[in-house]
Amino acid sequence: MTRAIRAVIGVLAVLLTTALVAAPPAQGSGTLVGGIPIVGKTYTTWKAAGGTAKFGNPVAARVSATIAGRTARLQRFEKGQVFYSSLGKQTFTYPSTLKLSGVTNERDALARYGFAPGVLLRTAKLNKATKLDKLKLAAELKGGVIIDLRTSSAIKIAPDPKLPGVTRYNFAIDPNGTYANFVTDKVRRDAFANALRTAAKAKGTVLIHCTLGRDRTGWMTAMLMYILGASDSQVRSEYLRTSTASASTLQVGLDQAIASYGSIDGYLRTGLGLSDADFAALTAKFA
Repeated sequence: MTRAIRAVIGVLAVLLTTALVAAPPAQGSGTLVGGIPIVGKTYTTWKAAGGTAKFGNPVAARVSATIAGRTARLQRFEKGQVFYSSLGKQTFTYPSTLKLSGVTNERDALARYGFAPGVLLRTAKLNKATKLDKLKLAAELKGGVIIDLRTSSAIKIAPDPKLPGVTRYNFAIDPNGTYANFVTDKVRRDAFANALRTAAKAKGTVLIHCTLGRDRTGWMTAMLMYILGASDSQVRSEYLRTSTASASTLQVGLDQAIASYGSIDGYLRTGLGLSDADFAALTAKFA
């Protein structure tokens, strides 16, 4: 073998070895903040929106969700969230929340009142969620739960979309009548109690919804806020953020709770049968 041929073989061997061990092409820059990586398109979106100065430190690594070949990524920070997908991206700081196009009355139910952000979402029915909506919900709720308060007949007409990594529970509550029935009807009381206990045990974010996201969702949210120590004005303010909600409608239920059990706390503990342990679990998760 001539010296020239050996030289060519040597060069080719070096090139082949380099190709095998070289790092893959970069998919975007990244950084490490507090030991937690911020990478790829999440990093570039986060940096362009204000970075640490706006969002604070990351509280967890980003999560991913894939639906019909589309992947979304969401990362939570102390002050907000960064969402990115091939269908769209969005950043926000609390108490704002991810906006949906095909779902109404969507919001973080607690952040603006000083309680835990990003852990309790509320909406109306989800059956008209767009492709981007589904990606947002799947990323937001990864490892968490949906609590559907509708009856089986309503669910059959407008079923929730299936979201990967999200567990769905149904506690059927008859919406007919006034909110007083949420107090006087044992079946409805038991359903609300079981829904609250399920929310307390959830590992991730909890989304509560009914049909309009107003009555059953509004009552459950109000009761949870009272458990957390919210004031009457905070409970009323959150309730009235829902379209077509009226303070008088909520007050009928609150008045009945006081008439039947002496106080809202009495309704929660005696009417719903919630224990000190239930209160502690809900407070630990949502306060």
